[in-house]
Amino acid sequence: MGASGTMGALVSEALTQRGADVLRAHRGSGVDAQSGAGLAQAVVGSDVVVDCLNITTQSAAKAKAFFGTAATNIAGAAEQAGARVVCLSICNAADPAVNRRMGYYQGKAAQEAAYAQRLGDRCTLVRTTQWFELAQTMTDQLSAGPVALMPHMVTAPLAASDGAAAIVDEVLEPSGRHAIEVRGPQEMDLVDVARAIRSAHGKGGWLIPIRFGGAALRNGALIPAHADVVTTTTLDQWLAASN
Repeated sequence: MGASGTMGALVSEALTQRGADVLRAHRGSGVDAQSGAGLAQAVVGSDVVVDCLNITTQSAAKAKAFFGTAATNIAGAAEQAGARVVCLSICNAADPAVNRRMGYYQGKAAQEAAYAQRLGDRCTLVRTTQWFELAQTMTDQLSAGPVALMPHMVTAPLAASDGAAAIVDEVLEPSGRHAIEVRGPQEMDLVDVARAIRSAHGKGGWLIPIRFGGAALRNGALIPAHADVVTTTTLDQWLAASN
């Protein structure tokens, strides 16, 4: 589910490379998890449903409606098919201290709650820290001419491809756990990640750090206390590979 997005595309490709039979479901293929259109038919015969759905919003109401409804619908379809679910989530997004001013994270919390209520241990959450790609996306979205804004977010960022690998491992070699916490190898502020990306891409102008989302995002609350997986790709390695 969400196979056309950044993580969904990476997971789909990695699963295919490892020999899995993958149905890439997204609205463009006629599957709408929020409305339920095409969902039951897509899931028939599945062993595992992978939820990599995404929505671009900071509205708590929109995020909770989207993620909560989609998770409930997917859980119902998975139950009928006898499939388990592996769902992409975000480390500590369900913590009220983290999501209090982050509507998107409140949506992820609603998603986790919906799966827990409907599926229990038949759903595994693969929670990752923020991706290097997020810093690039956010500065692109918050740019005007030579000026770009970037919120302070102290985390342990990782390459999205490493997050995808952790999801694929859980799909093909289930741990039986409720949640897997995945973080990158270095703790840093996404402001510094954004600066490094802009420098590597030869972008001039000014990057202005801003305070957004509350103090928890700036004091390391996005970093899991006990990570199950620590990925190995550093920012420098990711930049070298992406140039």
